[in-house]
Amino acid sequence: MPGNRRLFEDGLHLLHGAHRQGAAQAKRNDKTATLPKLKQMLEAGSKQNIVQLKRLDEVFDSIGVRPDPRNDLAMQGICDLNEAEIAKHGNAADRDLINIEYGQVAAHFYIARYGTLRRAAQALEHAKAVKLLDRTLVETRAIDRAFTQLYDHLLARRTSTRYPGETALATTAAMHPGLTVGLAFGGVLAAVALLEAERSKRR
Repeated sequence: MPGNRRLFEDGLHLLHGAHRQGAAQAKRNDKTATLPKLKQMLEAGSKQNIVQLKRLDEVFDSIGVRPDPRNDLAMQGICDLNEAEIAKHGNAADRDLINIEYGQVAAHFYIARYGTLRRAAQALEHAKAVKLLDRTLVETRAIDRAFTQLYDHLLARRTSTRYPGETALATTAAMHPGLTVGLAFGGVLAAVALLEAERSKRR
């Protein structure tokens, strides 16, 4: 199956380049992120890309091929879109959501690429390559789930991080909506009491 072998190797070379691109984009996103948990994930993601890149080198060793990294146009498109969307938004919360979104897009790209290459490795009977590729596939699915949880967390605004431009009351409202309602109601009662006091003075 020379055709399958060639496609398998080409895919590995592209994936090698995509990991370098992904690691660089994670570092750029870390600079534009605000939420501490997101920054931790992006920093870890950049490092994990390097770990997975070294594992990919093991895959090449197992099939007797030298890596020939190539710029992956699909991954470059994801990175370019990520940068373009960040440039359009000045709000910190929006930038965090965008970085999470494109982190997941990149994760899904890796899941698709690794899934395809794992199947190709099985067809070519590269048992060690299958095991190594599957390990990264499992890790990437876990990363995707973590991004989903963080996205939901940010949407619900259950975080102590105050975003730039938010007032203390707005932050409190995001964190504790019940408390904010109570404070607002208390403010209404206070205003009514002040009005009654003014009326009493005039009588």
